[in-house]
Amino acid sequence: MSPLVVSRVLPSRRLFDVVVFDEASQVEPADAVTSIMRGDRLVVAGDNRQLPPTTFFRTALVEDEEDAPEEDITAFESILDRLADILPEKTLSWHYRSADERLIAFSNTEIYQSKLVTFPGALMEPPINHVLVDGVATPGQGGSAPAEVHEVVRLVLKHAAERSHESLGVIAMSDKHAQRIDMALHAELAERRDLDEFFADTDEPGRRFFVKNIERVQGDERDSIILSVGYAKAATGRLSHNFGPLNREGGERRLNVAVTRARRRMTVVSAFSHLDIDPQRTSARGAQLLRAYLEYAASGGKTVGSGPITDVELNPFETHVLNALRAAGLPVVAQYGVSGHRIDFALAHPDQPGRMVLAVEADGRSYHSSQTARDRDRLRQEHLERLGWRFHRFWSTDWFRDPTQQLEEIIAAWRAAVDATDRDEPIVGLRDEIAAVDEVAPPVRTAVKPPLVPGLAITEYGSYELVKLVQWITSDGLLRTDDQIMEEAMAELAFRRRGRKIVETLGRAIRVARKRES
Repeated sequence: MSPLVVSRVLPSRRLFDVVVFDEASQVEPADAVTSIMRGDRLVVAGDNRQLPPTTFFRTALVEDEEDAPEEDITAFESILDRLADILPEKTLSWHYRSADERLIAFSNTEIYQSKLVTFPGALMEPPINHVLVDGVATPGQGGSAPAEVHEVVRLVLKHAAERSHESLGVIAMSDKHAQRIDMALHAELAERRDLDEFFADTDEPGRRFFVKNIERVQGDERDSIILSVGYAKAATGRLSHNFGPLNREGGERRLNVAVTRARRRMTVVSAFSHLDIDPQRTSARGAQLLRAYLEYAASGGKTVGSGPITDVELNPFETHVLNALRAAGLPVVAQYGVSGHRIDFALAHPDQPGRMVLAVEADGRSYHSSQTARDRDRLRQEHLERLGWRFHRFWSTDWFRDPTQQLEEIIAAWRAAVDATDRDEPIVGLRDEIAAVDEVAPPVRTAVKPPLVPGLAITEYGSYELVKLVQWITSDGLLRTDDQIMEEAMAELAFRRRGRKIVETLGRAIRVARKRES
């Protein structure tokens, strides 16, 4: 007897208060209509500078990708395009994904006309780099260099061995190149059973390792991304300038998706440099942007657009403060960052070159350029603290009234930040301070806190206890990401560092608690 299949068809009437489409640029109108008709209100979120729904790789599955027919992605309409002129529009300008704004600065300049509000990371070390391999295409391999495949596999294995607590994704420009990387990686992993845990599918979807082509990564993000170009010179040393999807209409949108997937670091691997791409041999916007991005990656994020990122001219007040900080012997960088919203004065750790520890801001250019008090007085500080900064604010009127006192307070804040960094203490966010000042009652937790003794090894806590801890944390009803839940759980257990075992164990507890909630 065949199994009984029960299908449930939703009635064609309004069932929901709100219908929300995320990544709406990927949703075709025909697929959206049945959901729209069942809601009272509609929210459509998406980015029209990223990919619409296309058939490119459906065609490439049965045809040679290099010979796939030209496809104008602007001809494919999404629900975002269809409703753009009907619904009221709100542009979200603050960028939260990247832990360092240099990861998004290229797209911000070239794609978004520098309209995104981004934030500098606390490490001066470039989060982006370019690995240039010495290799040529093998005949019959569609322009892909075996040396590039081997280098990508080496970098993946190195990440799995040294940064197993960070998620990783590999993006290839072509589907064939992605398949070659995947096959070569599986061959190597047969001899590296010690890395099985990193590549297992038991982790939550947003943290699993992947190898994907450029058409399939929209909506994905990982701590680290390896972007492998995959095209190479022929044995004669000539580069064909055929970069597959990037040569087609809308290729710049494909590249924009690929270069904005990383949260912490981006490694670009190619068998040629930007100098090998002749601007006179291609008019495709995507290919021209690839040349610019290779140059940007090779500079470590120092050069974008038409030239190097320029310093901001200081006004007399900022110059006076900077001179006072330097005279006091503080390691300081003025107007730190690359976007329009820079940190007024960034103070470094005295013994760790490249490690910034304190963001010092006054009511200067960045402060007054914020549109709302909420942005300038709360959200900006909160996000900088999430990126690893300690924060100190002073007012220009107080500085002019008593500069000596203000300088002493900055020095004290810097010393405290250095000490806290050395002890690896968690950063106390501004939200707690505002709640205390405004005497806002803390959210009430409805669950019972499990009697856990802080300071033990993670292996000494039972799975049942950790799940109960997560349920207690989330029982106040506040919305939290999994990372935020993990931070609170670590604080309750007095963990200061995110070791691999801690992340894995708490991650399992969070997933179990989430399932029980649903």
